Amino acid sequence: MEPAGMEYFCGQVQQKDVGRRMQVGQELLEYLGDPARSPDVEQDQQRLDKVIDELTGWVNSSNFKVRL
Repeated sequence: MEPAGMEYFCGQVQQKDVGRRMQVGQELLEYLGDPARSPDVEQDQQRLDKVIDELTGWVNSSNFKVRL
């Protein structure tokens, strides 16, 4: 299933499960790395801000794999 965009990631980055975070992190990197797949990033600043706020929490995670 293809991610729907920033709306999809906005909900997914809130996951607490480490395995799911690892999967979502990789999906997000691939999504942001391909401008053709991510046209809504610049248009949806509010969701992008929320995703970044959640990712900040990942950096402070006690799980080293999630931090990376």
